[in-house]
Amino acid sequence: MKILVISDSHGRLEKLISVYEREKPDMVICAGDFSDDAEELSYVFPENIYHIVKGNCDYYDMQRSDEMILELGGHKVFLAHGHHYRVKLEYETIEKRGRELGCDVVIFGHTHRPYLEKKKGITLFNPGAVLGNDYGIIKINKESIDFLLKRI
Repeated sequence: MKILVISDSHGRLEKLISVYEREKPDMVICAGDFSDDAEELSYVFPENIYHIVKGNCDYYDMQRSDEMILELGGHKVFLAHGHHYRVKLEYETIEKRGRELGCDVVIFGHTHRPYLEKKKGITLFNPGAVLGNDYGIIKINKESIDFLLKRI
């Protein structure tokens, strides 16, 4: 399974479409901020599954949640934008929350900086900002899960 991971698109739908067409993912995960862009992407490419949370710039959105738990290929994933967990200052708080929830993967955005760290049984993954030409890919098969930070 190939998963496109995006965050902080800030109105750059044309970049999302370009990345989607290049990567041809099986699923899309959006970690918020202009989450409507991810919803628009789902109208252009409706054949996939989309998991979308809202970010601090999506304050008007009363339908989406701030965070969610996903089960992906035997991995428990905590998805949040990150602004409630002070990720612009440190990652320990969001890591702790992921551990409390029993997750082995935490996906977040907000910082506009790509980040990947595996430590003590948990992977922290921030795809960076589509606005800044960054995105992520997760590849899951029976034997492994791989995280890639990519540029548009």
